[in-house]
Amino acid sequence: MDDKIRKQIKTFVNPACVAVIGASDRMGSWGSIIMQGLQRCKFPGRLYPVNHSASTVSGLKAYPNIRAIPERVDLAILAVPAESILEIIRGCAEKGVQGITIIAAGFGEAVQGGREQELDLARLARQNDMRLLGPNVSGTFNLHEGFNASASPPDFLAPSPITAICQGSYAIYDLLVGSYWRKMGIGQFIHTGNECDLEVTDFLEYFGDDPRTEVIVMYLETLRNVNRFREVAAKVALKKPLIVQKVGKTPGGSRAARSHTGAMAGDDVFYQALFQQLNIIPSPTMERLIPLGHAFLKLPPLQGNRVAIITMGGSWGVALTDQLEQRGLHVPELSPSLQAKLRGMGMPIRASTRNPVDIGAAVSSTFPFDTVPGMVQEVVGSNEVDALILHGFGRLALAREPNPGTEATLDMEKNVMRECASLQERSEKPILIGSAILPSQSQAVHDLTQEGIIIFHQLDEIADVLSLKYLHHQFLSH
Repeated sequence: MDDKIRKQIKTFVNPACVAVIGASDRMGSWGSIIMQGLQRCKFPGRLYPVNHSASTVSGLKAYPNIRAIPERVDLAILAVPAESILEIIRGCAEKGVQGITIIAAGFGEAVQGGREQELDLARLARQNDMRLLGPNVSGTFNLHEGFNASASPPDFLAPSPITAICQGSYAIYDLLVGSYWRKMGIGQFIHTGNECDLEVTDFLEYFGDDPRTEVIVMYLETLRNVNRFREVAAKVALKKPLIVQKVGKTPGGSRAARSHTGAMAGDDVFYQALFQQLNIIPSPTMERLIPLGHAFLKLPPLQGNRVAIITMGGSWGVALTDQLEQRGLHVPELSPSLQAKLRGMGMPIRASTRNPVDIGAAVSSTFPFDTVPGMVQEVVGSNEVDALILHGFGRLALAREPNPGTEATLDMEKNVMRECASLQERSEKPILIGSAILPSQSQAVHDLTQEGIIIFHQLDEIADVLSLKYLHHQFLSH
């Protein structure tokens, strides 16, 4: 990517001067949403609301048009109806604006001739050395720079080295709210909308070189230039994990994509082959996109397919084994010598140590729960497995009635899990902590989640993480 294009794209995620055209104090309007997002995230740059009939907006002096702003504007965000866009872009050209985000829908995704209108907008912008994002865009944010020009509620934004590049937006906003209680967020977000000018591939190339981006997640409906995407993605996927949720796989889904962003979704078999060729990590579902990003961010590579399971409850071990082996992973029986070491740590004779290791019955009798980190270390330190899953904690802190042992039990459980999480950070093998119990149900789960410890609540999520990490490592190692 040449320096000129890099500078133009940077305008959309790190502008110094922003004009919101159509800024408003009317609650629920796009002009109000964008202004509130910028102000509540304490945007450090200069912010100019443009409203032809108001003297102030959001406590700031408003200007009747962009030409009246007393300095050059980096980014203009257009929160105005579609029929006003062309004339406003002409004004932006006179002002020397570098980038324009168009929020309005009603173009190629909705009306006959809409695609031609989009091309007219792009042509006008290019003639004046400007770049367009959209139309049909709900914004962007860069939490590293205090920039939030999106519809995402600021209260649910948590920065991380993960960047999202999406052809849709509201699903991502919902996922961010849902992931917030797991302390999983994204640091930068781009919604490309109908892509009349800039496309997902442009931003993929930009963030592929961005030092603040360690993992990229994408929501993808179509590719408008497959060859260029192939060239860019091949380079990016060698530098950092690239996780993609591709939609529009069915005839109905493809039709929905056309009405959403005007996209032609394409053949699912083709995209599967393309992703496999490029080492793109396919997210099995929308809901997996952000958790997968954090798993690839925080967990080491999975260099083999052998997985150990330690559970508080034998049923979890059986179900996990099925999930793992259905995805090509293996749950091997531990050697007699390793089993003997585990028994020597206090496990009763009737407890299973084969793999899965079931400490459920042991905990309810005389087994010292605080030896669990030692067991984890013993198993992970062996040459018999490549990853370990510890599942079922949180139950000890479920007591509803206060009693002298409740607080001590809670502290013990949290300390044990903290030690296991510390092992996770130091280990060269993935260690995953799982619990079917949610933070709202267990104080231990809640507190540890708030400390930034990843806790997986669904068995298929655990299995997806490990199987995809294994496939990813296999590609890179060959």
